[in-house]
Amino acid sequence: MYRILFNRWNVVAFVLLVAVFFMGTYWIRMEMHQQSNEVSQSMVVGSARGYQKFLDHYFESYSLTLAQLHHLKKTSSHSGQDNWRQLNSLLQTDSTIVAVGIREDQKDWAFQSEDMEVPLAELFEEWKAYMGPTINTLILKERYLLIRGPESAYTECMLIDLHRLHQKFILDNIYTSVYQIVLNDRGECIYHPDIEKVGKKYFLPDFLFTDGHYNNRNFDTLHITQSAYLQLPVYRKYSPLQFNGEEWLVLTVVPGFEIKDMIAEQEQSMIFLFILFIITLLGILLFGIIHWKREFLLRSSAEQKNLNLLLKHEKQKSETFSIKLELLRSGLNSHFMFNSLGTVKALLSKHDKVARGMLTDLSHLYRYQLRIEGEYMVTLREELTFTQTYVDVINLRMNSSIKVEIINLADYLDYKVLPISLQLLVENCIKHNIASEHNPLVITIKVMHDRIYVVNELRPKAAIVETSGKGLKNLNARYALITKQECTFKQGKGKFIASMPLIH
Repeated sequence: MYRILFNRWNVVAFVLLVAVFFMGTYWIRMEMHQQSNEVSQSMVVGSARGYQKFLDHYFESYSLTLAQLHHLKKTSSHSGQDNWRQLNSLLQTDSTIVAVGIREDQKDWAFQSEDMEVPLAELFEEWKAYMGPTINTLILKERYLLIRGPESAYTECMLIDLHRLHQKFILDNIYTSVYQIVLNDRGECIYHPDIEKVGKKYFLPDFLFTDGHYNNRNFDTLHITQSAYLQLPVYRKYSPLQFNGEEWLVLTVVPGFEIKDMIAEQEQSMIFLFILFIITLLGILLFGIIHWKREFLLRSSAEQKNLNLLLKHEKQKSETFSIKLELLRSGLNSHFMFNSLGTVKALLSKHDKVARGMLTDLSHLYRYQLRIEGEYMVTLREELTFTQTYVDVINLRMNSSIKVEIINLADYLDYKVLPISLQLLVENCIKHNIASEHNPLVITIKVMHDRIYVVNELRPKAAIVETSGKGLKNLNARYALITKQECTFKQGKGKFIASMPLIH
């Protein structure tokens, strides 16, 4: 069975099925990867645009403050007190603004001296050293961002504390799953999540520049790299930011672990699906094997039973034929007939009445044989009558040398036995033992435990009686066809005991 089930073509078909499913799973996985990448890029671009709008709006507020300073300069009076009051009101609009003014000579300036770690005069010295006609913003002391107005005089100015800007973004929880870096046109950090990098040079990859200026063509591309700050793979999106006549750069960084986790979950789901498919396939295959095996065994068992029945039937026919031949040979054979007829001949001259009785018994014997031909079972009453008639004929020939004792058979006369079975056992006793008129052979017939017993004394004849033993063998074979109980033949304590089962 297993050789049929696990042949070469079945194994090849199973391997091909698993390979096709694996390739399909791999293709689906790659499609999901591609879709995940597209979704992740869309998420990163969407986040970058959202935060970009926030930065545009926030730095637009600085531009509005510059516009207010420009308006104040045009409408300012010569009274320094009035100018200072208006400048101070502008100073209060944003906590990140620490100083505002409308002159470059430190006149008409308002500042929050208690919050400035570097004196304004010192900042002015650095300002004058670096500020040129084309520079609208300047980072001073790596902390303060100086912003000048758009007019050629550059008189209206404001100072932004970048550390305060950093703290404001942190306290307001502006950034959650992403962070941004804002760089001016000279690559200096206006904002960085790491405060230690604020005001310092931030090195950018060369592909972002063309002739020393930002190349906007590369801003639309999403880049994947390793973040030195997070120590994680991240997605980077570069975006331009126009502020105060300068072109700044905003770098949006999105950690890739969330997207990787999503992809990993999808891969785990695909692996689980693949394993589930294999287990299901093996389960179906195993179920098929068990079911097929059971059906195969049931069918084989049924076929074997049918074959056994056929064999049993043929054997029964063969046994029946053999038994018929044996009955013809060893039942009431020609010797018995010859001897009986010789006895009748002798009696005719002396005892006509006895001879007529013997002829009647012989006719009963042969009539019984003709009547039971083809029958499988007869009653014990019929078989006992036949056996007694047989013994009567034998006693006429042997001068009453056989005595039959019948014990407790009255309750069992309607039980069934095989035809000519009891007579066969009695004949076997007569054939192998010495019997005479003065010392007759006693044969006892009795029933015990639903078995009929035929018992005789052992008086073996001096001359060996020629016999084939087929009679007893055939009797056993005939009983084996109708019952599991066997006939028994044994001798002991000077007796020979034969038994056969009674059939209810």
